[in-house]
Amino acid sequence: MVSELITTWTEHDSALQKILLLASGRLRIFDEDLSRLKLEQRESAEHLQRFLTAHRQNSVCIVIKNTGPLLRESPLLMKLLAIYPLQMTVLECPPHLAAFDASLCIADDKHALIRFSKDHARSRIIIDSAQECSPYVHQFEEILKEGGEQVSATTLGL
Repeated sequence: MVSELITTWTEHDSALQKILLLASGRLRIFDEDLSRLKLEQRESAEHLQRFLTAHRQNSVCIVIKNTGPLLRESPLLMKLLAIYPLQMTVLECPPHLAAFDASLCIADDKHALIRFSKDHARSRIIIDSAQECSPYVHQFEEILKEGGEQVSATTLGL
């Protein structure tokens, strides 16, 4: 069990890669717009693809406040969403959750990267502790209960 405070963006980015590599069943992410998580970078997208192809039951659930950057600037993530529509879900959360400033990246309910503010690198990484991850898992479930607009990888037309 490891819990460590992170204070720089370099440490944050490294911790995210560690969480992505540790994920073995379920990955849950809540963020402003995914830009600070850099999931669009090739290394992160490759980790996500490996995770999704490793087992048909693996799943990724992403809830974001602002889908604009994802839709405009994230072709790798949108491609994963198109290829794995049954395993990957992206939701735009309702506007009343805008005040929630943290970013959550939780793998298998026992590994997590928690960024306390969208504007700062100050974060906490938790490795192999379901007990320490439990409050964040609960937060994510509460966010998910609020619903939201599902993002589709395909554009529907007439």
